[in-house]
Amino acid sequence: AVTHELRGLNLRLEGARLQAEEEALTDPLTGLRNRRAADLVLERLCTARAPFGLMHLDLDFFKAVNDTLGHAAGDFVLETVGRILREQIRAEDCAARIGGDEFVIILPGRTEAQTLQAIAARIITRISQPMEFEGKPCQVSGSIGIVRSTDLRAPDAAQIMAASDRALYAAKHAGRAQAVLMSGDTPA
Repeated sequence: AVTHELRGLNLRLEGARLQAEEEALTDPLTGLRNRRAADLVLERLCTARAPFGLMHLDLDFFKAVNDTLGHAAGDFVLETVGRILREQIRAEDCAARIGGDEFVIILPGRTEAQTLQAIAARIITRISQPMEFEGKPCQVSGSIGIVRSTDLRAPDAAQIMAASDRALYAAKHAGRAQAVLMSGDTPA
């Protein structure tokens, strides 16, 4: 009886530990992975020298939603973007909210420029559709910087994130609601 009780207690403790680990890697607002989880995935892929694509997404005009409609509307937009990202990626991909209105999407094994551009275009199209919050439209768009691990020699996580940040800046500079693929250190 004692052994049975101890086994049950161990199973409950293991379940609680797994749940705590999952919560530590999840953004509570969007249900996506958080920055810590994205960093772990990125580090694992770089260490394994596995090919992957990375998209760095920033919402355009998000501040205007918060300023005019309030933070509840902003939270609604972030939750909606989280749902859109989950719908647009595969189970083995990692979509993470890394801060405020910034997201990364890590796509293991996906390095084809045309495929990455098509995924980014679908995401931008979906995010650009008006979202209605309490009868009021929330209009945002998304700018995406895309990098491929195969374009960098011996890529590391910091190098990939810096390249994706440059690509994102190029997308915003190109007029927002754009996706720009960096090839090495230059937009492709």
